[in-house]
Amino acid sequence: MSFILGTNEISAKATIANSAFFLHRGLGCVVHDNAVIGEHCTISQNVTIGSKWSNGICDGSCPIIGCGVFIGAGAVILGNIKIGDYSVIGANAVVTKDVPPYAICVAVPGRIVGYKNGKNEYKITETSESSD
Repeated sequence: MSFILGTNEISAKATIANSAFFLHRGLGCVVHDNAVIGEHCTISQNVTIGSKWSNGICDGSCPIIGCGVFIGAGAVILGNIKIGDYSVIGANAVVTKDVPPYAICVAVPGRIVGYKNGKNEYKITETSESSD
């Protein structure tokens, strides 16, 4: 069973910590049955946290989102992956592989461009734009 809030579809079977926060009331967010969202996560609008599909079949595996993760607007996080504690997923990123703790992941496909330290300071090691 799922419940719909506005234009959201957040499964009642998903494991979502009480301290997780959906910005803009989570407008447009989709969270699959088996998804896990940790404590103190901030999730922007139009985010999808779900399973992968292959040949029209849902494999049912879903991401585990660690504690203190920020997920930017329009991000898509799919499959049996782990998003490490205190990492940042940039707006419109498509993430299908594990993201280590404190990492900054952006782009399509998602890639690590830097890390943040425990003081919320960021060190960018590369830009997300190609160098054509």
